[in-house]
Amino acid sequence: MMNQFFRLLTSLGALLPICLTAQTTLPIDFESGTVAADFTDFDGATADVVANPYPDALNESPTVGRIVREGGQIWAGSYLALDAPFDFSEENAIRMKIWSPRSGVRMKVKLENAEGLSTEVDQWNVTSGGWETMTWDFALALPMTFDRLLFMFDFETIGDGTDDSTFYFDDIEQVDPSAGLAQIDLPVTFEEEGVFYATMDFWGNASEVVADPENPANQVVQVTKMETAMTWAGTIIGTLEGFATPIPFTETDQTISIRVHTPAAGTPILLKAEMSGNPIATETLQFSSQAGWETLQFNLGNEMPGTEPLQVGFPYDLLAIFFGFGEPGVEGGTTYYFDDVYFGQQPAVSVEAPTAANWTCYPNPLRAGQMLQLDGLNEGEHVAIWDAAGREVWSGAYQAAGLDMTLKAGAYFVVANGRRAERLLVQ
Repeated sequence: MMNQFFRLLTSLGALLPICLTAQTTLPIDFESGTVAADFTDFDGATADVVANPYPDALNESPTVGRIVREGGQIWAGSYLALDAPFDFSEENAIRMKIWSPRSGVRMKVKLENAEGLSTEVDQWNVTSGGWETMTWDFALALPMTFDRLLFMFDFETIGDGTDDSTFYFDDIEQVDPSAGLAQIDLPVTFEEEGVFYATMDFWGNASEVVADPENPANQVVQVTKMETAMTWAGTIIGTLEGFATPIPFTETDQTISIRVHTPAAGTPILLKAEMSGNPIATETLQFSSQAGWETLQFNLGNEMPGTEPLQVGFPYDLLAIFFGFGEPGVEGGTTYYFDDVYFGQQPAVSVEAPTAANWTCYPNPLRAGQMLQLDGLNEGEHVAIWDAAGREVWSGAYQAAGLDMTLKAGAYFVVANGRRAERLLVQ
């Protein structure tokens, strides 16, 4: 009898390690399956599973993960061992919801394996005291290599164990952020249907595609350089995969044209061209000449002193823009915008495709002394005239007799009631 009991204990002991080393599968919502014991903490962080203390419209989930940083090292965190290595052949990003007591926190997500291989991506949150969705792009990660998922929130800071060092996370999933849309390519107007217009930030920037604050019919990228940002904080125009085709630099054509919006003249803006996944890069610096919208030409053949010169024939396929380059973040952050990224000089008229309208403007071209007529527009409706740099140069109510304006020779476009209509040439 005793021998049978001993054999039973032995067989249970053989099974016990299997139970203790049960691993985890994405997606994870903390409602079932994943518990505090599944986390492995290191160097001053403690992870567990708790009731959601801050439910809101974005995350009403009753249960979430929590990491508290207290003492230890600046790289303190926790990890989950997964049941299989990540396959990034189709879904190349990790997405989750984050709650942080502060904005501008460096949120590192790292992948590794037992052999010591690793890759990592940093993002900076933009919401203070509320849930937000964040995405970490691992498009360049080696496939089927990493089976540990590390959470290193508030990286490079030693936590104090208070609410200020406490972070919550939920709904961890592996995704294809492009949702099957086409890879970005030059020219970039942020208006084409079927194109994945993403951006990727680093060292304290936060960006998103938004409506132009001066023309709601136009889509642009808003870049916020947060107060915690480094002097070299920047934004990739696209993702880590870069453009669908290399930038066609030649011995004579080495210019990138970008419409930018800055809060003041004299803002330093650096543009960097590189190859996705390759350290070879070249960069050049420009300065804004005014507050508001303007078009700047970045000559990559005129590299910054001490940086690598442009190599014609090298497959540069990625651009990164750095607003306020060399300047630290300020309290409250600084907001910039950019649009219309072209190889070479932009078209002489607005590069945004006009929306369909049931009215037309004439004569076109418009000559000195002529009244501009808008056939099909009612008297009193609002009309605005914008120049090719995206600045409003005239606005007012439409008159049945036409509009008597004094415009310099050049290219413009006409907007009625917020709807872009036609390009206008003034001679």
